[in-house]
Amino acid sequence: MSTEPVKGTRPSPKRRTQRLLGDAARELLRTGAPLTVQRAAELAGVSRATAYRYFPSNEAVVMHATMPLIEDAGQRLQPTTPDSFDDISAQKLPEQASALVRAMAAWAFDHENELRTLLRLSLAPERASRIPRRGNTNRDTWIANLLEGLPDHVSQAARDRLAVALVPLFGADAVVWSTDIAQVDQDIAVDVMAWMAAVLVQATLDDAK
Repeated sequence: MSTEPVKGTRPSPKRRTQRLLGDAARELLRTGAPLTVQRAAELAGVSRATAYRYFPSNEAVVMHATMPLIEDAGQRLQPTTPDSFDDISAQKLPEQASALVRAMAAWAFDHENELRTLLRLSLAPERASRIPRRGNTNRDTWIANLLEGLPDHVSQAARDRLAVALVPLFGADAVVWSTDIAQVDQDIAVDVMAWMAAVLVQATLDDAK
């Protein structure tokens, strides 16, 4: 039986409180504020005792705040690219890679605060198994789809090398190295990452000739 409220009816007080606390947890993540039960309660406008009924620990706030972001990047984000992944020619593969990385980079910068918080949390030993860095943007799936477009004569070693080289162009890692280390603004960072993707793919194709 569905637990969703019937359209046109008012949500129950329990559901309303749950929604308020969920929205508060995500807002804390977005702004980089401490992900604690107390802060979530304050932002939602409910008592701490009430908040603890839904979030029994600070860890519960973290998990509730981060999962929607991971799902958004991994499942709902569909970058607009020149061609479908189902029909990629070798000649167009560099262009496809560039368009994909550009779209993913734009998304990453739009969610910069959340991704930086996720990165920080994933590096904490007690949370590493529950917030895996590689899963944050589902980058493995995007890279695997690109590799499927490579001609059959491209060796497995070359495929593996390209997969590793593309990793830093996705998610929090891309934001951190381009802005914190290279110290370039967002527009330049996105252009550079898109160019890097095309060059890496083209080099892989050229080496296999």
